[in-house]
Amino acid sequence: MKLTSEPRVDDYFMELANDLLRNYIRQRRDPTGGLTDERFIRLGITRALEGDESGRAFLQALADRLEAGLDPTLARSTWFDAFQSARRLALVTEVATTSYRRFERELAGRDWLAGFAELKDLPVWAVDGHQIEHACHAPRDGKGEAVASGLTYGLCLHTVLLRPLARFQGDGQRRHEWPVFKEHWQRWLVGEPRAGMPIVVADPAYIDGQYWVLQKIGKQAMVITREKDNMKPTIYGPNGFDRHDPVNLGVQADELAGYSSFMLRRIRYVDPASGEVFVFVTTCPAAIRPGLIALLYFLRWKTEKVYDVFKNKLKARKAWGVGDTSAVMQAHFMALLHNLLTVLLARLEGIGCPEQKILDLAAARVTARPPSQRVPAQEMLRHAHALTCQFIRLVRHCLRYKTPLPLALPIFQARLLRYL
Repeated sequence: MKLTSEPRVDDYFMELANDLLRNYIRQRRDPTGGLTDERFIRLGITRALEGDESGRAFLQALADRLEAGLDPTLARSTWFDAFQSARRLALVTEVATTSYRRFERELAGRDWLAGFAELKDLPVWAVDGHQIEHACHAPRDGKGEAVASGLTYGLCLHTVLLRPLARFQGDGQRRHEWPVFKEHWQRWLVGEPRAGMPIVVADPAYIDGQYWVLQKIGKQAMVITREKDNMKPTIYGPNGFDRHDPVNLGVQADELAGYSSFMLRRIRYVDPASGEVFVFVTTCPAAIRPGLIALLYFLRWKTEKVYDVFKNKLKARKAWGVGDTSAVMQAHFMALLHNLLTVLLARLEGIGCPEQKILDLAAARVTARPPSQRVPAQEMLRHAHALTCQFIRLVRHCLRYKTPLPLALPIFQARLLRYL
């Protein structure tokens, strides 16, 4: 391979994480002759991106590339032991958390929800659990059955940045994700740049009306979810809303409803495109339009798109190791990779290379609908789409082959413009 002093895509891609590690992270320790923390972070991101079917396959790929002088050999025990290290977990957690805040500031002008002024100062998190196959040697439950490794993530609906929270099952133990979320979610408030009360958008598994009412009273958080079929509300009266506001198109009713010992705002919505009826419950105030409540719930499916990218485009279908330390570390690396790819797309857009092929497809889908099926609130969103295979492959190739940045930019422009 020809040596070059030109900046490379891999250095550009890893720049922020490495800068944080060198200058801001307290946990850093670089043992002589061992796996340095900087290299561990770099290889963890690479492991998430490469999609190898196992840790051994990843290490073999590194060793096989030694022929080209691209990567020195890494001992198997050194790599796997690092994923059982509490210190390494603290390091990865600090890098992921600090970089998340940095990325938030960088993407502040690219707010997906910028069209809705009432959300400007409110954090909005789409929350859901994600399960992957257990590690090979993971313990089984009392019946001898394998238990998938499950972890809760939160997706910021302003920036589409991702962060993990806590593990709720695995290694023979089964827990529902709701009590684990309830125990840990307030950690997300630390360093939150938006001053308002967070909105948690979650599926009906997170319904605990009394809990959420108390959180709102304490000015901690609000919730948006769907009403369960077995909930029997008592309707106390309507909340007024502007039926001529295009954001409220599809809203049939906005009312105050009683559920046992607590009261929630209840919104009945008919999707203009499908005619399907949805009933949402929320602790959000009337200042947040009912049509926007419905839109935010539908945006919760963005988390499923992210998990689909993990599973089918990054091949992250299996736990990297046994134990909570390894599971949470893997989740941080997956989230860090997602965020790095998201920021890279934003940076490319900033120099005139938007992902035009996706923008064109989205515009075509909108214009193909008859006027009666168009949803104005959805059309007010800044475009945020799932990471495409073509983009991920190109980043993977550029990092694998240490492509100089000036040579890569025209290729990025071509891959973002149209499909092969």
